[in-house]
Amino acid sequence: MDKLTLRTLTEQQVTQFKLNGFLVVEDVLSADEVEALAVHGDRIATGKLEHIPETSIQLEHVFRNGSKPITDQVLSVRKLFNLAVYDDVMWHHVTNPKVVDIIADLLGADDIKMYGDQLFMKSPETGTAQPWHQDSASWRDIFPMDLVTAWTSIDHATAENGCLNFIPGTHRWGMVRGNQLKQFLDDFGGNSWPAVGTPLRPGSISFHHSLTLHMSNANTSSKRRRGYAAHYMRAISWRDESVT
Repeated sequence: MDKLTLRTLTEQQVTQFKLNGFLVVEDVLSADEVEALAVHGDRIATGKLEHIPETSIQLEHVFRNGSKPITDQVLSVRKLFNLAVYDDVMWHHVTNPKVVDIIADLLGADDIKMYGDQLFMKSPETGTAQPWHQDSASWRDIFPMDLVTAWTSIDHATAENGCLNFIPGTHRWGMVRGNQLKQFLDDFGGNSWPAVGTPLRPGSISFHHSLTLHMSNANTSSKRRRGYAAHYMRAISWRDESVT
């Protein structure tokens, strides 16, 4: 993208994203905007909002399989998804120019649209880990595989409560699946393929490419780690309905 057309980012930031496959932008949202997401996200997690379908609420595995009793509905939730299409508060966030202008800079296009959204709850002690993966592995029907996720920190995201970790440059590997990925797992976080953790203050956002390998550890702390991820792509992206 020509530097004169950049809306929010510097040319150096765009170059960093292209090189590493992720970018952290601090303090994008105001305290009031973060509070709105925090309060409303918890309301959705109660399962009591009639306009949010039950299918948009997923509990942690220990609560789904009954091995641990539910004593707090909100803290039993693993993630909420497909929210913005039903809810005005979440839609306001995914269309917030503070966020969308950065996406436009990273994709190098103004013709962008939302692919989907997920609010990861990762509650204290029961919040589970997410292993190394590429988002496009779940979105294999979208071409080009060139989507960008805006992961907004609602709470302080730390190494202890499960902040995101990235392997820089892996978005340039293409799709890596199954045994291909397995060959590298033991080396991730070592000298060959160093992992970069991204602790975030509330209101800060990490942006990552859909092919960038990333993970998060379990929440072993007493602090919550909520993060609202909105996924964007070019409006002219093509969905191949033959992909299963």
